[in-house]
Amino acid sequence: MTRTIESCFISATCLLFLLAPLGCGPEEGAADEDALEEAALEVVTVPAKGTASTFDVGTWNIEWFGSTGNGPTDEALQRSNARDVIAGTDLDVWGVQEIVSATQWNQLVAGLPGYASLLASDVTGGSTYYTSGEQKVGVLYKTSVATVQSAQLICTANAYDFGGRPPLEVKLKVTIGGSTFDVYFITLHAKALGDTASYDRRVNASIALKSYLDANRATDRVIVAGDFNDDVDTSMISGKASPYANFVNDSADYRFVTKALSDAGVRSTLSGTQMIDHQLMTNELFSLYVAGSVEVYRVDQYVTSYSSTTSDHLPVLSRITPGAGKAQVIVNEICANEPGSSTSGEFVEIVNVGGAAADLGGWSIADGTQARHTFPAGTSLAAGGALVVFGGSSGIPAGLGNAVAASTGGLGLGNSGDTVALVNASGATVDTFTFGSSLASTDGVSMNRSPDASAQGTFVLHTALTAASASPGKRANGSAF
Repeated sequence: MTRTIESCFISATCLLFLLAPLGCGPEEGAADEDALEEAALEVVTVPAKGTASTFDVGTWNIEWFGSTGNGPTDEALQRSNARDVIAGTDLDVWGVQEIVSATQWNQLVAGLPGYASLLASDVTGGSTYYTSGEQKVGVLYKTSVATVQSAQLICTANAYDFGGRPPLEVKLKVTIGGSTFDVYFITLHAKALGDTASYDRRVNASIALKSYLDANRATDRVIVAGDFNDDVDTSMISGKASPYANFVNDSADYRFVTKALSDAGVRSTLSGTQMIDHQLMTNELFSLYVAGSVEVYRVDQYVTSYSSTTSDHLPVLSRITPGAGKAQVIVNEICANEPGSSTSGEFVEIVNVGGAAADLGGWSIADGTQARHTFPAGTSLAAGGALVVFGGSSGIPAGLGNAVAASTGGLGLGNSGDTVALVNASGATVDTFTFGSSLASTDGVSMNRSPDASAQGTFVLHTALTAASASPGKRANGSAF
């Protein structure tokens, strides 16, 4: 971003002002007056959406927040309404956009006991891209639920493509109900407007973001939440594909949970007709997503004259289960029709998508007839790990270390259809899948969950995910678990 001499001078002056020993006096006085004015405003009651047993996530563009010349004109009323919406909704973390006045924002956060925040301008190098009068992105979080491990701006080389606003990435350690797991929370505010040049910049930004995630967060739990300024089914520009089609088409690794809203014709702004505020999850996090929990929260039904007093965008919410602190083993890939004619090439891959190791001693894998393999005592599957049971030792690919041969000498999977069940040592079925010939009719082609390693994923032919016919013991894209 090119900065003028004048803007640099203003930024430097503001920095000296903040460092001056007596420089806070007038600002504190103004804040006190604002607080008195805000206290006189009517409190808005907004029903809670967060729960104690889930990790509750929101994104909200609070239109020109704190700007005296743009957006809602009554800054105290906007601040009061925004505070009441956030407090009432009771989520664990928010991605926010269009925060102009850091002072006004900090005053709002001060009125939210138990919350803390980071704005993009707060992190190292942030003020280079997010100056005092510009729209800033930020992360607001409950301190009882999340602690910040690190924070940085990403994709800064493509700042222009992001409208001068590179995304903010905050690594959070989250604790819910005794379960603790790490989440990379990224919030962004993409380039706006419906002209071709702006669309092209969104495409470039999407390519840059996916490249970053593919290279740096391939095995991490990541959520990208923000104002994407376009839809994900098709673009808001007639006749064009979504600029985020690169993510949509890689369903093995990413999932827009908000696409269900796009497909249903839901809108996230009051002035537009499309869904432009989204939540994108990596497959590692999507496996913990509470199915059907995503929604546009119509808080405009509680806030008087919402669009003129608060924002033209509505909050978008979702829930994540905290199962990351426990073991959760799923059947992830099945090859019933072995390559060639040796049934030793049949295999069943199981994956621990939870956050703790699983003791598999005494567990078994069965087909529709009988138990075909029993794991010996002492068998453990680490969190995030995979283990493959082949029909015979000769079917195990050379160099594949996380594979064993079926203890009964075969798996007996039928090409015309069968059932695979994972049963624990107590005899309870942990996971099961019944397939037909459509998933087992091609030699050497396995069936795999989509998204890969997702407890909510459905089984599809492996060739629907990648060019490879199968990936025993590895992720669908060929990388290691």
